[in-house]
Amino acid sequence: MINWRRYIPEGTRDILFQECSGKIELENILRKIYIDSGFLEVISPTLEFYDVFSGENATLPQEKMYKLFDSQGRILVLRADMTTPIARIAATKLRDIAHPLKLCYTSNVYRLNESLNGKNSEFTQSGIEIIGVKSIKADAEVIITGIAALLKCGLKDFKVELGQAEFFKAIMEEIDLMDDEKEKLRRFIEDKNFTALSELLQDKEDKIDEKNLCILKELPKLFGDIKVLDKAAELTDNVKALEALESIRKVYNIIQSTGLSEYLSIDLGMVQNLNYYTGIIFRGYAHGVGGSILSGGRYDNLLSQFGEEQPATGLAIDVDSIMAALENSESKRAKNREKVLIYYKEDSFKEAYSKAVEFRKNNIVAELSLMDSEEEAMEYAKKKGINRVIKIND
Repeated sequence: MINWRRYIPEGTRDILFQECSGKIELENILRKIYIDSGFLEVISPTLEFYDVFSGENATLPQEKMYKLFDSQGRILVLRADMTTPIARIAATKLRDIAHPLKLCYTSNVYRLNESLNGKNSEFTQSGIEIIGVKSIKADAEVIITGIAALLKCGLKDFKVELGQAEFFKAIMEEIDLMDDEKEKLRRFIEDKNFTALSELLQDKEDKIDEKNLCILKELPKLFGDIKVLDKAAELTDNVKALEALESIRKVYNIIQSTGLSEYLSIDLGMVQNLNYYTGIIFRGYAHGVGGSILSGGRYDNLLSQFGEEQPATGLAIDVDSIMAALENSESKRAKNREKVLIYYKEDSFKEAYSKAVEFRKNNIVAELSLMDSEEEAMEYAKKKGINRVIKIND
């Protein structure tokens, strides 16, 4: 039997030294942005009941969750995302608190990811939720806060794509297809698989009218700047679909008024998790990172799963992906602070400690040497990359 004592599970990693400090710095930057904007911080348990994450509004299949049993045989899961536990908290412990609720969090989440896709099974989510208001002002504030957060972290080369879950739903309501056929259609559009989409639509031509057939063929191509909305509006006369397009335009205009529209684009082929999302949806991408660094949208039905009817919208930032994006950018946050090593004899500790405190007040990393000889201290400093060695005389 193999002894795994010296190893860690697949999908996890140790975070060391400067990378560790950089991650904590990013988390603190994000927390400050949220709190300065009036959001209140919450932490949910690492262990939740499986029932919290199951149901028709679930965004993650159960096979992607880490499951275990408690002493009474009940199924528990490691926290698979943060939005669902926050919905539970809002619907139970915070139902009598003044609304709208503005909540924020930074916590690790756990999902079984295939090692080939490069994602870890443990990663850090940081985000915000606005609960109890349906206005697009809430959607706009969430996206603006997300953009401001990415900029404050040091990212410049990124885009946030806007979509609308109700646009695709409205078109699907007019089409007489089986649920599994609609899911295939959705998946091909989401993946921008033009060949498979064309074959499916050709096979179902007798069940789809010409106008809807045309817009479904075009849907994966409907991405780009704000003009995409005009093009989409010309392709449909579906009232609900047109209302969905108008909601995107309103959110875009609000964000544009803040001078942040350069970070926006439109993608009407963004049709993921339609059982969960009920309005504006968005995803953020950065140069050099394969997956999304930020995602979110409106989810007005989730809280009803916990017995409370409340509209809600929010976002989640993948802190680990932000770190990867910064690593690939020219504006890396990591700045080397000056470091000194203070070598002293045992009877000079008081003076050495006072000197270290003085250095630290000036933002200099000051480490007290634990070596017995000056030569050992010099060698240690060299290996550790410490700029200077200060010797305290007897």
